[in-house]
Amino acid sequence: MICNHRIDPNDESAFVTFSCNVKAFGDEIFKVWRCPGCMTIHCLDVVDIAHYYAKYPFAQTVLKLPLRLSYGNLCRQLTKQGFSKAHSLLDYGCANGMFVQYLRQKGFANCHGYDPYAPKEGFGDRATLQRGPFDYILLQDVIEHVEDPKALLCELDALLAPGGHILIGTPNAANIDLTQPNVSDYYNPVHVPYHLHLYTRKSIESLGCHQGWEPVDFFDQPYHDTRWFGTNSRAWNEYQRLFDGTINVIFEPIKLWKALTSYKFMFYAIFGYWLSFKTEMAIAFRKTGGDTNVT
Repeated sequence: MICNHRIDPNDESAFVTFSCNVKAFGDEIFKVWRCPGCMTIHCLDVVDIAHYYAKYPFAQTVLKLPLRLSYGNLCRQLTKQGFSKAHSLLDYGCANGMFVQYLRQKGFANCHGYDPYAPKEGFGDRATLQRGPFDYILLQDVIEHVEDPKALLCELDALLAPGGHILIGTPNAANIDLTQPNVSDYYNPVHVPYHLHLYTRKSIESLGCHQGWEPVDFFDQPYHDTRWFGTNSRAWNEYQRLFDGTINVIFEPIKLWKALTSYKFMFYAIFGYWLSFKTEMAIAFRKTGGDTNVT
């Protein structure tokens, strides 16, 4: 926890029940609570996460146009901090390495990925970390999955070059309404049991400052929200509601006819970017010492 608040597991009034939004585990429910002190959100149940990752739909991701548009936003968040083709980058928690692939195709040759749940012959080889220190580290949709965020950030601090930057992207607990556990705009970022701790901007900045990092930028909208038709969170969430409500449908072949006959989907496909609930955020930090600027 950030503020060391402790919850009584027997106090049922303190919890809200959320269902898993992955199809294979859709009948499983988990208790979630919000800290009254720092407003962070936590899943009471700590599970054998490897079991749940075995049927995780993100493994089916391929680098097609919608993902490229989203990755364009993510790349711009990094380049705004000075990231260039002359720098090294580690995508920590890269899953199947799609963003690393995207960057390499864009000419960012010194980019590397590591994910502790990936196969060793893929991106699960810890030897990749020995390529550091890295000028830039991306921690996108990772910190909310770990039990001990301070230990993770301490590990990453050792991998980050002096003067380097780290970009942390994660759900924003401050904008998540726990009173609506059946609405995909909220149960997707809660994402039990995969997400253990959801943070506010203040709590993430506190964790970064604990490492001696300086917060230098803040992004209050998900990187995958774009102005292109259908490529925003509100549209994707509405598309889910047209089917079984799980995130699996996003990774399956698109059922275009059903989507185009839904006036709600069409509305959010066009205007969703400007109607974002901003349930995700990204914070950039700079490590003191050195200089990653290239002249």
